Amino acid sequence: MIKTVTKYSGEQQSKQARYAERKQLERNSIVIPPPVDLQRRRALLADPVAFLKYYFPDRFWSPFAEYQKEMIQLIVDVAEFGGDQAIAAPRGDGKTEITKAMIVYLICRGLVRFPLVIAASGTFASRIFDDIRRHFDSNEKLIEDFPELCVPCAALEGTPQRAAKQTHNGKPTEIQWSSNQVVFAKIDGLPPTIKGEPWHEGGVSIYSAVCMAWAGMDSAIRGINIRGNRPDFVLVDDPETRESAFHENQVETRDVILNRDVAGLADGRKRLSRVVLCTIQNNRCLAEKLTNQAKAPSWNGRRYSGVKQWPERADLWQQYIDQRQEDQRSGDGCGLNATAFYLANREDMERGSEVLNPERYSRAMTREGKAIEHSALQSIYNLVADNGLNYVLTEIQNAPPEEEQAETLGLTAHKVASRVSGLEQHELPKMEDLKITVGLDLGKYYSHWTKIAWFGNATGVVIDYGVMETPGMQAATDAQAVEIALLQSLLLWRTDIMAKNPPDFCLVDSGDYSPAVYEFIRRVGGTPFACSKGYASSKFHMGTESPTRRLFNHVFANHQPQERIWLYIIDVEHWKGWLQERFLTATFNEAHQWNDGSLSLYVGHDKKRHMAFSHHIVAEMREEQFVPGKGVVRKWKELSKNNHYLDATALACAAAGCLGVRLIPRVTAEAMQKAIAKSETKPAVRNRPGIVASTPHGQAFVATQRK
Repeated sequence: MIKTVTKYSGEQQSKQARYAERKQLERNSIVIPPPVDLQRRRALLADPVAFLKYYFPDRFWSPFAEYQKEMIQLIVDVAEFGGDQAIAAPRGDGKTEITKAMIVYLICRGLVRFPLVIAASGTFASRIFDDIRRHFDSNEKLIEDFPELCVPCAALEGTPQRAAKQTHNGKPTEIQWSSNQVVFAKIDGLPPTIKGEPWHEGGVSIYSAVCMAWAGMDSAIRGINIRGNRPDFVLVDDPETRESAFHENQVETRDVILNRDVAGLADGRKRLSRVVLCTIQNNRCLAEKLTNQAKAPSWNGRRYSGVKQWPERADLWQQYIDQRQEDQRSGDGCGLNATAFYLANREDMERGSEVLNPERYSRAMTREGKAIEHSALQSIYNLVADNGLNYVLTEIQNAPPEEEQAETLGLTAHKVASRVSGLEQHELPKMEDLKITVGLDLGKYYSHWTKIAWFGNATGVVIDYGVMETPGMQAATDAQAVEIALLQSLLLWRTDIMAKNPPDFCLVDSGDYSPAVYEFIRRVGGTPFACSKGYASSKFHMGTESPTRRLFNHVFANHQPQERIWLYIIDVEHWKGWLQERFLTATFNEAHQWNDGSLSLYVGHDKKRHMAFSHHIVAEMREEQFVPGKGVVRKWKELSKNNHYLDATALACAAAGCLGVRLIPRVTAEAMQKAIAKSETKPAVRNRPGIVASTPHGQAFVATQRK
């Protein structure tokens, strides 16, 4: 059978090419429909609070607090008239969400043409930018009311490559839609219903060629320019990390970046608008300076505290905190007994108090259908109970305590040796609910171990430590002989370690000698012994709970079916740091009562032995170094090869964490009184003269007068 090959003439081929080209143009050509509700659009543009509530109902489902309305108006003022605005608001109260939505509003209102997002790192900045960007191509309400702005974005259908071929009325829109910058479509020839709107000129959309971009404080900021356009509005969200806020040189560096590099982005035709959102982490950080009218008056700093007025009955709240912490120690993480106490005494406990945002509390319920929190005030006191008063003063009140220092105290061997419990070797504290843990750092010749008794609020006493010797080891001993010898030593050591004060849990390092440790665990039947491996924090990933994966505090256990054991993976850097912090805590308070979170040694009649142990504990120290592009990098520096008791004691601490030992910060009545006194001291606040904003009905956005 002979195939017939059809040949097309040059004219036919030309027609097919033109047809394909026309279809391609049709696919990439966009049509701008009229707004669904032009009157609604006009009304919402005149009222930014209503704009946010309507177009972002999933973000702002609860009523705005008065301070949030004030913050919204401050952002509008800065965008319209230029200048700087620094805002310190409670962490987790929505300041970033509000400002992201406000950038959408400012673009829709035509007040900004090139907003730039800056954060402490490029990663954080890109997340904020991407969240803002996706509103323009996926927010259905916004697309309906602002078609000339959003339809070209939505038409790309998440494919940035289509931007180059997009047209409107036969002309390229020149839209750009990438992960690091956006240029909105150039639209000429608007529908008659919106052509006459005051924010459009001569039928050309005022949104044409509006740009957006992002940058990190750790990246190049100078000279940011897109198609000849320079930023006119800069949002700086949390310019400091916790680490940078506690290092004077990094505070200075970020101050220079903000007040030189960022300030220099303006093109001279319009005063650059800058808004900084921050939390005051200490009394020397950049946020403190920017929101302090005396130090930086041009930033018009505003500081908002979660509690405007503390309640009169601090004694009842102290009982609440104590009860919640007791509930947690008993296994009730929700603190339901404490909540019942609060509800029974609510009127007395709330008397005299005033919170910044009454809607700031969790609506979560227990399995039994009971509310976990009932008010913003209760929620804040839950943070006091769970995280400590200093956390609330810093993150919620923006009034960090004076005693918090920028540099941490160094731990020395002499300080470790001075932490003495007053108990003899092997003597247990006369306390209820004692938990005993052991950590063993395995070595070829010598293996070091530490035994600790835990009680109360993560208070520990080293009741014994020592060395397990593996006899007969030589440099030339083959690997199999080493494993056999270590196994025999482990079995003998187990007898000794169980003879007096047997542990509730013991972690054995299996890093270099896994076969011997695995076989030891199998032979002794596991509990209270388990094998472990340590990883640096950068390589430690908890994962999710499963039948073969158990999660603990900076520890997880994986089941090894072939070996028939559970292997405990330890965030060893976390536990070394936690251990050294325990030795930094004084053993007793002024009343000679055990301090929470302290760790001490038994009475050592052989001072040299305790000093040798103490030198091991400080054989490694954590160092922090600022690396451009990465921020603060924490590394552990080895000061001495004799670090075996450090490893063993860290394993004993990790074992305690697996048993539920956790330091729960306590709050004293005296500390509460200091918090109240400090929170009542507010920095002076200035108004922007001559700027009064109102709704379409002539009412002020903020009902109360700003002070």
